Amino acid sequence: MQAIAGSVGEGGTNTGSDVALIQVMLMKVQQPAGRGPYLTSYDGASGAGTIAAIRQFKIDQNVEPQTPAAAVRGVIQPNDAAWRRLVAAVPQAFQGLRVLPAGRTVYLEATAQQRDAKIANAATYTFAPAFRVKVNRLINRMHAVHGIAIGVCPQGGRRNFQEQYELFTSGRGVTNAGPGESNHNFGMAADIGFAGLRWLRSDGTVVENEGHWLGQIHRASAEQELKFWDALRTVGTSNEVGAYRGPAGDRPHLQNWSDAGVSMARSLAAHLTRSGTMHWERAGRVYQSDLGFGGALYPVGTAAQIWAGNATIDAPTLTRARAAARPRAAALPVAARQMAGAAARPGAAPAVAGQPAQATAADVAAMRRALRAEFERADRNWSAWLPS
Repeated sequence: MQAIAGSVGEGGTNTGSDVALIQVMLMKVQQPAGRGPYLTSYDGASGAGTIAAIRQFKIDQNVEPQTPAAAVRGVIQPNDAAWRRLVAAVPQAFQGLRVLPAGRTVYLEATAQQRDAKIANAATYTFAPAFRVKVNRLINRMHAVHGIAIGVCPQGGRRNFQEQYELFTSGRGVTNAGPGESNHNFGMAADIGFAGLRWLRSDGTVVENEGHWLGQIHRASAEQELKFWDALRTVGTSNEVGAYRGPAGDRPHLQNWSDAGVSMARSLAAHLTRSGTMHWERAGRVYQSDLGFGGALYPVGTAAQIWAGNATIDAPTLTRARAAARPRAAALPVAARQMAGAAARPGAAPAVAGQPAQATAADVAAMRRALRAEFERADRNWSAWLPS
């Protein structure tokens, strides 16, 4: 049983978490002679009903045998005789009652087996090795500190670029990151949830089927729901775990890197350049590429547009890129000039000498496929991503 930090009841310090815990304990203990439980609901506030219930429990349990019943005070102190009697009286099924600091929602402590099951499930997700260590630390630490078995949510591990694209275009507002623009795409982030958390409604009934996102607690009290997310982030960003929080509104999200000074778009452009055969830069959410010709960069669209095969490259731009590449190609050895020809690059000029042909719709389509192929190579090379 979690201990109370301060006194509860008449003249007590009465912090909400302590009061809620005592109230639930009194709800689970039956009075003599079939009078029912000492309390029938809890709210974390020590009012007259709570004080009367504590007093009656102490009288029934003869906690203060030398004190006349009329003089017994309705207060419980940390680890005093009344506390010890109350703990002993709580049924075995509720010996694992817990409550978060500053919280008022009482829950049941998860077992070590439940924690281990969450770790085993996390092992089925793909993460970068360094971040996997932090995920396991987080699960262990959350159980050690708060008695809660948290776990990785569905789609909470590494997402490939196609999965990220589908999430981005789903219309659910789950993410504003396109393919290659999320820490999730590189095994550097996890969405963590509370599926299976067993908590008690105000009437003492136990919720047995809470979901990852705490939807049932939210419906009961959005304020209390936030206490759980705050606890998760506090533990996750502690020195013992070493993860970092993501966007303020993305409460389940923890990642391997601090966002400070890091641009996911800039990082993707650098990763594309290292992984493929084109040079890439970013300009806000739009990407620029040299199209494999070297030299000038040309806007080619957002990550989602490129992945969907709808890069914004057009025939006039492709023609200009060819023309700009020809003087550079003419200065190369014969073998290099051949590599600069049509066989080397979609949309490339058919020969070095003479004027380049105007790019056709087929050339544009081929270049769009080539740009998408650069993203596919970056996706396959996900483990080499670095923040920048």
